[in-house]
Amino acid sequence: MYLEQLSIKGKTALITGGGRGLGEHMAKALAEAGANVAVAARSTHQLQQVVHEIKEAGGQAEAFTVDVSVQDQVEELVDKTVAAFGDLDVVFNNAGATLVKPALQYTSEDWDKIWKVNVNGVFYGCQAAARYWVAKKRGGKIINMGSIAGLRGGSAVYIGYSTTKAAVINMTRALAVEWARYGITVNAIAPGQFDTDMTAELHKDPETSKKVLRKIPARRIGNPVEMGALALYLASKGSDFITGEVIVIDGGTINK
Repeated sequence: MYLEQLSIKGKTALITGGGRGLGEHMAKALAEAGANVAVAARSTHQLQQVVHEIKEAGGQAEAFTVDVSVQDQVEELVDKTVAAFGDLDVVFNNAGATLVKPALQYTSEDWDKIWKVNVNGVFYGCQAAARYWVAKKRGGKIINMGSIAGLRGGSAVYIGYSTTKAAVINMTRALAVEWARYGITVNAIAPGQFDTDMTAELHKDPETSKKVLRKIPARRIGNPVEMGALALYLASKGSDFITGEVIVIDGGTINK
């Protein structure tokens, strides 16, 4: 009875930003658990590699290129996923951008670009999925990628990132309340430091790495496999009574 609540076999999941980093690991975890996975991103080459590896391992996956900042493309992405697998059960709005730049040096173009990807892109994904489920008179699950930077701010050079992630977190809470009556759950994940290709450069310098680890009570950075396991739970029936929540996975950093 309990293990059945955690099964996602035969479900269809759509993951944006799935060509690398945490998105890639979430896609592989879902596929390994028996879900059909639509992996979307701007880089066709990276997507094809991820899909190839999933299929080599016996999973089901398809790659779709998308710019999440363009609403029409996101709506088409939902249509393509349904066409490929016959349905849609879970959406992970994981695609995001960052810009390491002091706030005083930001241009209007910088601000618009990061906002369009991190906020508009997430909203378009939420809205397109919800429209599909409401039309079908059925529920679904949305998981948005936030960050601990969106919960307490961060370094000034990440002003755009922390601001947009805060917006994603409150968008998640608001949509969860509005769409609960449709059986749609909306939650967010707020990760801390994880071992991905995007953080590899940060940890190349031993002194920088030590400074990072000192801020983490667990004294280590996260393993992407741990993010994959969390994705499985949030995609499963076992999380049906969880909505409007921000799941922090950071080794205790936010509490320090």
